[in-house]
Amino acid sequence: MKSKRNIILFLTTLIIALIIINNRYPFFRPVKGGWSIGYSVYDTIPSKLIIDKNNIYSFDKLSKINDETVFLADPFFVTKKDTIYIFFEHQMNKNGADISVMKSTDAINFEYDTIVLDENFHLSYPYVFNYKDEYYMLPETKRANNILLYKAHNFPYDWKVCDTLIKNVRLKDPSIYLSDSLNFLVASDDNLNLYMYESDSLFGKWEKKKQRNLISFGTESRPAGRIFLNENKKITLPLQNSTQGYGYGVSLYELNFDIEGTYEFNLSRKFFLKANDNISEFSGGMHHIDIQKYQNNYFVVYDGNCLIENKQKKINWKFPLKATYLDAKNYLYQILY
Repeated sequence: MKSKRNIILFLTTLIIALIIINNRYPFFRPVKGGWSIGYSVYDTIPSKLIIDKNNIYSFDKLSKINDETVFLADPFFVTKKDTIYIFFEHQMNKNGADISVMKSTDAINFEYDTIVLDENFHLSYPYVFNYKDEYYMLPETKRANNILLYKAHNFPYDWKVCDTLIKNVRLKDPSIYLSDSLNFLVASDDNLNLYMYESDSLFGKWEKKKQRNLISFGTESRPAGRIFLNENKKITLPLQNSTQGYGYGVSLYELNFDIEGTYEFNLSRKFFLKANDNISEFSGGMHHIDIQKYQNNYFVVYDGNCLIENKQKKINWKFPLKATYLDAKNYLYQILY
């Protein structure tokens, strides 16, 4: 009788645990298609992104120009004179992605230009920025086992490695913030931890902060675009929200720190972006954004992917179990240490 009660208790606990896990990281996920890029101009930094009537540069459009195209994602932009240059991860029918660029002089009509960076390892997340009148790019170079900084020698072309900011690390989506008073870089690992590094300058020594990780839960632990100052002049970091699977949405976190120099990222806007059922290109999810001043307005570029037409689902039991284990481990570490 006691044995039977123990079995019932065990099965009840297991079912409850699986329900909780499935609520955070679903075991059944829709099959998704290619990623596309959306963009628009706003008068101010938007408190909520309304994308229903915005422009889209779809993977289908690019595939008609380059028939090897599978998707385009992770858009970052810079402006030079009257031209906007959007750099993006360009996945084609091969192992590993390249970095390509498209450009526009009216912020509406973009023309694909060419591949600007091709390495013998996978490239993504082309974080481009202007620093002391030079153009730099900090892409994801995890498979090179380093965080590499590139410099344009003939912008927007001819990118070459000019420095290795952090050696012997396998980190995803490095995002950098440079100012007169604070320089930091954040990136995440495969175990759903977000780390911060600080330096006195772009080319200084980048030291990791003492905190083991800055975000305790893996549902929002991976950078999702450019760090920017929001309408309240708070340093704001976009992070991917994976509660409904990889690339489902983007939340915004504000950076706060105390007199002891401890940094915290506090949630300011949950789901600033998320899957949109009304737009087929973004019906599967959205996982990236770049907001910057453009002339007297703000230009916003983002990405998203589509659900396949028959809305098929596939089982994915490994990631939910792994993510839940890592979440619990990270949470206990935060409490104990």
